[in-house]
Amino acid sequence: MRTAITVLALVLATGAMAKDRATFLPGQYATKSDCEKLRKIEAGTPKNVENAPELLDAEGFHGWESECEFTKVFEHEAGKSWLGLMVCFAGASMTPNMYVFTKSETDDTFEVSDQNQDMPETYVRCDAGKGQ
Repeated sequence: MRTAITVLALVLATGAMAKDRATFLPGQYATKSDCEKLRKIEAGTPKNVENAPELLDAEGFHGWESECEFTKVFEHEAGKSWLGLMVCFAGASMTPNMYVFTKSETDDTFEVSDQNQDMPETYVRCDAGKGQ
């Protein structure tokens, strides 16, 4: 763990907030519950802190009060899994984080986990305005 934190700190320091893109994410993704929230907002429900979805795209995670941007993306297993080093913002705080993205072999979903989670979350394709 100490090595991972050291590597992350070096990448962040040398990158000086350089941004990378997760080109393996060809659209917008969310958990099923956040995708449902997005559909309700598209249907006219006013967006607020309680119903705002957290969305994932090639730039990073986007939420109501927080955001994570990709700093560096490494392909771990060709076409199947990636490691994303990210800088996350919540209010005035900024923290580094690492996420692992594993593509499903059967559909357009990803298992997403970070260093603080025991179990990954499933993100489904949820493009705005597409009814997906």
